[in-house]
Amino acid sequence: MREDSQLAVLLGRILEEENLLGCTLSKLRSKQTQYEKVSLRPLELKGELAYQVTYHYGQKELHENLSAEQVEELVLDLMNGVFRQGHIFTPEADWQVLVSKKGAMKILQHEPSRKGQDVDLAHNRTKQYLLREGTAYPFLVELGVMNEAGRVLKKRYHKFRQLNKYLEVVEDCMPYLPDQGDRPLRIVDFGSGKAYLTFALYYYLVEHLKRDVQIIGLDLKEGVVAFCNEMALRLGFEHLRFYAEDIRDFKADDRVDVVVSLHACDVATDYALAQAVQWGAQVILAVPCCQHEVLGQLEQTKEPVLLEHGILKERVAALLTDAARGKLLETQGYLVRVMEFIDLEHTPKNLLIRAFLDPKTNKRQALEEYRSFATSWGIKPTLEALLTKEG
Repeated sequence: MREDSQLAVLLGRILEEENLLGCTLSKLRSKQTQYEKVSLRPLELKGELAYQVTYHYGQKELHENLSAEQVEELVLDLMNGVFRQGHIFTPEADWQVLVSKKGAMKILQHEPSRKGQDVDLAHNRTKQYLLREGTAYPFLVELGVMNEAGRVLKKRYHKFRQLNKYLEVVEDCMPYLPDQGDRPLRIVDFGSGKAYLTFALYYYLVEHLKRDVQIIGLDLKEGVVAFCNEMALRLGFEHLRFYAEDIRDFKADDRVDVVVSLHACDVATDYALAQAVQWGAQVILAVPCCQHEVLGQLEQTKEPVLLEHGILKERVAALLTDAARGKLLETQGYLVRVMEFIDLEHTPKNLLIRAFLDPKTNKRQALEEYRSFATSWGIKPTLEALLTKEG
């Protein structure tokens, strides 16, 4: 086991809360590196929070700008093999990291030397996360994300943070959903898998917002579905049910307000989106996966340089597929936002298509734009055919 597990948890929390005022790493373990010290500070870069890392070479300095995830990885690597001491500064406390000659790591907490100082970034506010370390959430304990004392397990800390990110996305969707009325909020989650997100969603809506909801999770693996139903029963999540059923075969008994489709492979995403449109879902959250269909429709003569290499052609096909999906949803009256979504599994990053039913959407203009786009590239994705059929 790496000696930096406590440091990983501490640093992850500080970066997640955007509370890092500065950091200095010093006292080399050996003379193998050219730089003598590394320091970093937060800064705003193109409207986003980033961190400037400075490598000190005597009287010379080398700078690079990194994201929070990159900074976390860098500090952990440097404290594991390069430096013997680190100082991390936050408004609440100073943290001193000490590494012995044998590699044992110790973290000491001190009174804040920068007490009362805030990170000087307008957008960088301390966030009140819905899931907090130190609180034992039964569903996270059952899923093996934290122990019964509320401590997040080291190997699951990334998943814990990503669950909070997902709930932030859901929180932004709430204004587009109906207020609590005489019927429950109905949600269908296509391809729910082991249902980390589904259980988090249920917790957020029922335990946190006190909403009356009915959530259905669908997956093709009967063993996974049985596991999820057993866990929902143990947790007392009485309005959460899972079924082993294909997206294309599922029929809802009543109106559906929210459709979630995360990592439905290739055209399965299109069937989920088409079903959401047919139901008139107020909110759609989709993270597409394995977009292969359009790849076979691209002719290299369209863009010979861009499509010459297979890997570039695959990426272009994926982008075209998701661009088409977004515009097609607009033709059905949805306000669409495509944003970056950090995946919970092993693929690095994905795009999240977030769509809200909005009567102000200009469907006619969207249709004209889509037709021009599709004709230009010579593509006809499955979603177009499904929406045309239903229309």
